[in-house]
Amino acid sequence: MSTVKIFKKGEVLFKEGDKVSNVFLIQSGSVSLHLTRQKQQIDLCVLGSNTIAGEHALAGILTHPHSAVCMMETKAIELPVEAVRVQVEGGTQLVKFLTKGMSDKLKIVMKELQSMKLERDNTPCPADQTAKIFGALFHVVRSKGETKTEGTITASWPLVKQYAQRVFLESPKRLEQAANVFVKLGVAKYEWVKNEEDPEAPEEIGFIHFTDLALVEQFFEFFQYYYFKGGKTELLKTDERVMQITATLLEAAQGEQLDRHGAARLEYSKVLEKFKSAMSLQLNNDHFALIEQKGLFVKRQSTDTGIVLHFDYREFDNTLKVWRVLREVERWNEKGSVDPNEAIVDSRKVHKAGPECAQCHAPYEGTPKFCSECGAKISQAA
Repeated sequence: MSTVKIFKKGEVLFKEGDKVSNVFLIQSGSVSLHLTRQKQQIDLCVLGSNTIAGEHALAGILTHPHSAVCMMETKAIELPVEAVRVQVEGGTQLVKFLTKGMSDKLKIVMKELQSMKLERDNTPCPADQTAKIFGALFHVVRSKGETKTEGTITASWPLVKQYAQRVFLESPKRLEQAANVFVKLGVAKYEWVKNEEDPEAPEEIGFIHFTDLALVEQFFEFFQYYYFKGGKTELLKTDERVMQITATLLEAAQGEQLDRHGAARLEYSKVLEKFKSAMSLQLNNDHFALIEQKGLFVKRQSTDTGIVLHFDYREFDNTLKVWRVLREVERWNEKGSVDPNEAIVDSRKVHKAGPECAQCHAPYEGTPKFCSECGAKISQAA
């Protein structure tokens, strides 16, 4: 059933990635269509009176490919998408043919428009280009590099840049910033050499040595899978607390024998002590729920000797490594570059000055009544 609605300025008709449920016939006002990439808004176009928003549903698209926000007070008729489809299917063959033709044509136009807008994105590492950037780095180093006896892969850096530019059309500057991420994380290093044409000139990068090239592949495969899978872009945002919890679980499992499936078995009491010493944190079910939201699962089993935790050690380890790369990409976009010599600080060891929970020592701000970590009541000093 159709509904006439008045939307205020700034009100959202639908968001990118949401399931398509309604089509909007705009009678007055204006609506902006845009994408959101790395916290930046990329405008596509503006719809005015007598236009339609959400018509992509007629082309079989199940989730919104962009967001629609009112730029001023807007009057629109809201129609359930299924009702619109019934009307179209109930029309004559000519009506159905014309509707499908215009819908398909508009789909192509919007896709081309989106590509053009994204190409103009001035983000240092645009989300739609991230998998390509790191994929180019991986494939060129693997193709042109030489594997040493200890497993290190070495490649001529000038050759890597040249080949990536010619074959993948990748910017040498952006490729170097991507390589800087892995140098900073300690899985690659540069070998500096003198300029053959000018020995007095500053040394330049002659070779790059990768001790874990597989991490590059793991990262771009992870990124492309979730970026191009509708409704999964939330998994491409790092959560510092989740990373801290995952890292501490892995540390607790170090030295423990894994089962034949690669799973770690840990006594819950020992894990609790590890979290208290490493993070000053009283581990509870809410923390397990946090990491589950990011796709990692810990099984809890009651035994005669107490509760035992089970988790896939290799999956946790590989995922944490990918998250660390993703965190550096986020910082790259924030700062504009990657400093390979910048130290990586373990945030679990950094304690901010200020009030903290008397039970679990978790810091808090403001005047909460209960601790967000352990739920203990917080007594405020008079």
